Amino acid sequence: MKTVKYLFMSALLMGFSAGATAQDGSAADVDAVKSLIQSKPADMAKAMKPFYSKNKKNVDNLVAFGRAFYEARDTANARVAAEKALTASKRQSSPAYVLLGDIAALADDGGAAAAMYEQAIYYDKQNPEPYKKYALVYRKIDPEGAVNKLAELRAERPDYPVDAFIAHVDYLSMRYGPAIEAYSRVPESQMDRAGWIEYANACYIAKQFEQGVKAAKSGLAKDPNNATLTRLAMLCSTDNKNYDEALKYADAMFNKINKDSIKLTNLDYLYYGNALMGADQADQAVDKYKEALKLVADDASKQADIHKSLSDAYKQLKNFPDAIASYRSYLDTTKDPDAIAYAGLGLLHQQHARSLKVEGQEEMTPEEIAAFTEAEKVWGELVEKYPDAAEYGLFMRANANMQLDKDQSEGRAKPYYEKLIELITAHEQLDNTDENRLVASYGTLMQYWYNVQKDKAKALEYAKKLVELKPENEQYQKMVESLSK
Repeated sequence: MKTVKYLFMSALLMGFSAGATAQDGSAADVDAVKSLIQSKPADMAKAMKPFYSKNKKNVDNLVAFGRAFYEARDTANARVAAEKALTASKRQSSPAYVLLGDIAALADDGGAAAAMYEQAIYYDKQNPEPYKKYALVYRKIDPEGAVNKLAELRAERPDYPVDAFIAHVDYLSMRYGPAIEAYSRVPESQMDRAGWIEYANACYIAKQFEQGVKAAKSGLAKDPNNATLTRLAMLCSTDNKNYDEALKYADAMFNKINKDSIKLTNLDYLYYGNALMGADQADQAVDKYKEALKLVADDASKQADIHKSLSDAYKQLKNFPDAIASYRSYLDTTKDPDAIAYAGLGLLHQQHARSLKVEGQEEMTPEEIAAFTEAEKVWGELVEKYPDAAEYGLFMRANANMQLDKDQSEGRAKPYYEKLIELITAHEQLDNTDENRLVASYGTLMQYWYNVQKDKAKALEYAKKLVELKPENEQYQKMVESLSK
């Protein structure tokens, strides 16, 4: 900000006051120039000459001329008028510097704009306008510095409602935590509709849902039919797990607010469905999720969360075939699904299999076998796709095979337990999960060799491994003693 420093020095050396400059011209000249701008003469410079001549000492009118040009997006002539105003004021006109700052900001030159606003502040420290405009352009360079400039305004004008604008600047800078803090300091009487919306939305983004609901409610108290605030109240209430309240706002948004004032989105239907799920109304949630999918039918990138929620709804309804189908759609539309996401498919297949078990019947039904077979297949795919999750995948695949081969006569689980042992025992240190998986593996293989293969020596090897892993376990020690006889 060297430019600002030199401009300040120049101003100090000149030592003149803008208020001492004599005025000429009249208010009618401003109206005449506005009409002239609208008429768009071929030679604007020539047409303006009489007005500049007549108003060469009238700083206010010269700035007004420039502002009129600026509003017409004629920044070249706006700059000419602003410079004439500075000449007339001995370069001490705060409004002229504001105008030059606006021109620079329109050209996306934030540094030059900030420098001009700094000059404007220097010559009129009581005027909030240049502070606010400085903060808006400077936030892109230094958000904290922008807020600090507004703190200077607070020192100069304790009566001015600075916190609301600080919150606005922080919100625009995506500094949602500071924005929420600033908005919480603003008296409700100083909050407008836009402020309540920003406050509630900042809370939603920052996952401060309870405070978001309060902000939305306060805004709705002043503007009961505001669609955006109603939506934010629904979103925050749903994520805050206050489902009854969320459904109240959802009903208002979908059924009571004028449809001309709101365009329902896939997010609205998704959250309406989530609120219904939370209120144990999964059947109605399914309908909302399907409506959400219709709105993004041509955009797969927006479908993943909806497919996942639809799968959860079907699962709650014990409709596992549709839950699995929706979950596969979720994986297909998720960008780079991780191992945890993929594992969810295997778990769904296993839950489906368990749901098919006939009470009191030992033998598995063909449907139950098919479901466990699908689960076993998914665990195999998991091991291939995600090597880092191989141990979990092998453990789950072994378990699925144990369901399909409960007496181990086919030895279906054996190769997966053996591979799992190989991977885990290569660890430098074992955690509780490692030890539990080894216990299951050693124990199952011990039974396999003893009961199926009738190989007592091999069974003893695994019994000894159990004792080595858990030396304090008396049952394992007894197994070793029994197999050693």
